[in-house]
Amino acid sequence: MAVRPVTAWEAVAGIPDGASLALGRPAALFLVEELIRQGRSDLRLIGVPTGGRAVELLIAAGCAASLESSGVDLGEEGLAPEFSRAVESGALRMVDSSCPVMLMALQAGASGVSFTPVPGLLGTDLLRRRTDFQVTDDPFRPDQRVVLVPAIVPEFALLHGRRADPDGNVVIGTEFDDRLVAQAARYVAYSVEEMREDATRTLAAGEQVVPAAFVDALVLVPH
Repeated sequence: MAVRPVTAWEAVAGIPDGASLALGRPAALFLVEELIRQGRSDLRLIGVPTGGRAVELLIAAGCAASLESSGVDLGEEGLAPEFSRAVESGALRMVDSSCPVMLMALQAGASGVSFTPVPGLLGTDLLRRRTDFQVTDDPFRPDQRVVLVPAIVPEFALLHGRRADPDGNVVIGTEFDDRLVAQAARYVAYSVEEMREDATRTLAAGEQVVPAAFVDALVLVPH
């Protein structure tokens, strides 16, 4: 069934205060700015696997209560000063993670399981910061221990794609992890730069398709 294009206002209107919100890369800035205009607060942000401009804007606007991510930066523009100030002042609760944890926890969420083992965490400071992580015996390797982390299932996700077809299939790049976010989140809104009939018929190197089954709202944002 085709995904009906909507306005940015419609796409984010159902996101309530306090919701968990995943943000991918490249940032869906048009949708994020609309969420700020609507005055959301106390959002529990999820930066996959790191936060960027979208996270920085929501923090600067006072919309965020917490952030789960492996870090925040603005790429070639450097560090994220609003994020740093919010963490240092205590205005933002930081839920420390790592890139492998974020991606494997999202995969668990997409697979419908409540947890996943993540290698490489034994002996790290992350275990002191994350009391929700559990260390247990590995049932398949005697005398070895394994770290279990809870699945990540975002209530909402705001993502940006290159183009979409009328059925709602979205073409994105392969350099980031937005397809995994779309599979794990309960509600996914995509902004896209163009919509056309043949959007998915030919893919360039470094492109992939997010099926319409994982897309709840499409917003056309040219250029």
